[in-house]
Amino acid sequence: MRKWYQDRRGGYFFLLLGIALLLIYGALEWRLPAADRLETVTGRVTWSYPSMGALYYTVDGDRRQFVLQEKGDPDGKMRAAVRDATMLYPVTVRFDPRVTTHPGFLPGDFHPTFGVAVGGKDVTGFDAVRAAHRRDNLVALVLGLIFSAVGARRLYLLRGLAAPAPAPPRRPRR
Repeated sequence: MRKWYQDRRGGYFFLLLGIALLLIYGALEWRLPAADRLETVTGRVTWSYPSMGALYYTVDGDRRQFVLQEKGDPDGKMRAAVRDATMLYPVTVRFDPRVTTHPGFLPGDFHPTFGVAVGGKDVTGFDAVRAAHRRDNLVALVLGLIFSAVGARRLYLLRGLAAPAPAPPRRPRR
């Protein structure tokens, strides 16, 4: 018996997996805000919760909660600035008020951070954060293209082959 991924079912599986990854890439790119949609909040960080891949925090004087994703801060400069701004100095946070995320382990909605400034100087600018997000999103694009090509190639190679006929039932001997 041949393995499932060597058959037509595998071709459809890889083709649909590639299309799904391309749709995920499109959704991730569509979710990135434009620079004119960003708002800013300035204050001291009153609460922070580091987790794997993100830093959740609140800013004094604003009831909204924010999340700084590792995806947009690969070198860790913004996370270090937010951790250091606990009570030392105010920090300015850029975020899109229309975009929220909800982690399952913390109550409330969090706004993703797209820039942090300390003392009027950007720690990491919006263009660098957007470039880091796009660089991570390219993984979904590349994998989607590869899986789509593999699935389409498999279906092209198997286009004229019919499924083998099932074996006739065996009759018991008399």
